[in-house]
Amino acid sequence: MKNLIKWSAALAATVLICVGLFTGFIASGSNDVIVYTQRDFFKYHTLTDMDIENAPRITEHYYFEAHPGDGYSPSNSIIFKGATETAPLRAYLEKLGYVKQKRSLGEKEIWANPDKSDGDLFYLHLDLITHQVELTKVLNN
Repeated sequence: MKNLIKWSAALAATVLICVGLFTGFIASGSNDVIVYTQRDFFKYHTLTDMDIENAPRITEHYYFEAHPGDGYSPSNSIIFKGATETAPLRAYLEKLGYVKQKRSLGEKEIWANPDKSDGDLFYLHLDLITHQVELTKVLNN
């Protein structure tokens, strides 16, 4: 019985420490953009939206950004370096049911799902000077 109490107390302490570390990790960057790669296992699997995670890789050099929102809708991005075209990403967005909007946000294309008027949005941008392509999903729900 004494061993059971000791093991239970040790387990409870371990769980509390892990929860505290996890909460501290998330809260420490709550107002900051979090930049990471797919090799950052914990960040990749906890911060990456499924649609961004499944986006086709149009170059071998890419990284992710998580924007917590801070008063705005949270978003998640994948940025490709050395990219010159966006056709595979456009095809991917169409496969997900999104349609390119006639309006834009500066040079960024806006993609929306016509079946969900207040749903998530995608922004797609090709920078011909830096040869970077950015696909961002803004979570509106």
